[in-house]
Order: sequence, then C-alpha cells, then structure tokens
Amino acid sequence: MAERRRVLVTGAASGIGAALVTQLRDDCEVLALDRTPLDPAPGVEPLHCDLAEPAQVAAVVGELRGRVDAVAHVAGVPGTAPAPTVLAVNVLAPLQLIGGLLPELPSDGSVVTVASIAAHRSAAPVEVVDELLACTDPAGIAAWLGRHPHTGPEAYDVSKKALVRWTLLTAVRHLAGVRLNSVSPGPVETPILADFRASMGEADIERAAGAVGRHGHPEEVAAAVAFLLDPRASWIRGLDLPLDGGLTALRAAAAANAPATAPEETP
Repeated sequence: MAERRRVLVTGAASGIGAALVTQLRDDCEVLALDRTPLDPAPGVEPLHCDLAEPAQVAAVVGELRGRVDAVAHVAGVPGTAPAPTVLAVNVLAPLQLIGGLLPELPSDGSVVTVASIAAHRSAAPVEVVDELLACTDPAGIAAWLGRHPHTGPEAYDVSKKALVRWTLLTAVRHLAGVRLNSVSPGPVETPILADFRASMGEADIERAAGAVGRHGHPEEVAAAVAFLLDPRASWIRGLDLPLDGGLTALRAAAAANAPATAPEETP
C-alpha cells in the first residue's frame, strides 16, 4: 500500500482552508496549521502558528522540514488589518514558510498559494513589488511602507500581486522539480467576506456577485486547490488560476469590446 502524501494546509480553521482539509483528509495526511487551536481528527494533525510572528513560522519550518510532500498556503488577512500586518501575513509569512520547506519537498511535490483577483487592483509597478518580495523581516516591511505608503486595503491588493509574482518566478526556477501554482478567487462566502465588504466597498463586492450570479463557495476554491496539489496535475506549472465564476472573462471581454456571449449560429 502506497504511503499517504503529507500536505500542509495553512489557514485551516475556517473558510477555504477548512474546506480543503475536509477534501484532502481521506486520501492524505493533513497538517492543519492555524493560529486558532484545532482539535485532532482522523487524518489531520493540528499545528498552531501565528503567521504574523516570524519566530513561530521559523519554528514550524524547523519542525516540518523533510516531512511534507505538498503545501497549500491558504491563510491571509484582509485589508481591514493594518498594512504592516497584512504584508507580514500575506507576503513575508508564505515566503518564509514555503521558502524554508521547498528545498526538501520531493521532486514530485506541489505548492499552491491562494492569492486573489484583487491583485489586479494594485497599481504598484513591478519594481516596487520586487522590492516588497526582497523584504525578509518586519523591519524590511516597515522600511518598504516608509518608501511606498499603503493603506490596509492597498496593502492587501499589493500583497496578492506580490504572491502571484513570487509563485510564478519560483515556479520557473523549479521546472524540473516541485510544481508551484497560485489561484486567485473572487469574492467567496467565508467568515472574512464582511471584512472585504468593509475594505473594498459593499458596492464592488455585490457588483461582482451581480455580474456572475453569486459569490463563490469555499468548497469550489478548495476543489481547484486540491486538484493542483495532486500529482495528476503534473503538467500544470506557474499558473495563476482565476476562480471567480467568469468575472475575469467578463472584464476581459468588456476591455476588448467583445461580446460577452457567443453569437448565435446561423443555419
């Protein structure tokens, strides 16, 4: 009998992370990481870590190095949090965590980061994003914010832009080994959707639902992440997958002044 793969899921206590744990635990050993204490369950090993604390992230890396086959980095904080916290959790933590585990992931391993279609809202040029990705500690984040002031909502947008870029660049460096991909959900019915309404505006959030008919469900995003983690997705590398019910396609069609629906065929 083949050994069960060990998958680390961050943000495992609620929303997309919790849905992913449920989908994976029958076939994988799940290491479920969150700052909220989790109870042990069959196939699930809870790990406590506050991703805003680099020392705690370093401890987790030391504990898990060499024990993990795949990583799903789902955890994140919305733009209602202060900008330094947003960037610490959404950028510094995944780079420290994944970067620390990556060298000892198996060659057929997989990493999926959860970004957001909000990445496209950020006006930060690529060189500014790369400055952010070069930060290695909270002092570096503070210095970056001193040079490039961002509100909490702006920090959220640029954090997801940075995460997509980091995932792409890292995927290119590992074409012969570990696969890295990102997913970018639109609004999803999770406990922090209210925070997004507050930080991004009620009208914008509801406009997205109006355009495609509804908000996403955590299980829908989790299913896409689970597929990208699976060895059966072995030919998918360096992809950022929008998970938004077609919102990105609608916007692209509008920008190209193209019809949003296919023309009727004539007999």
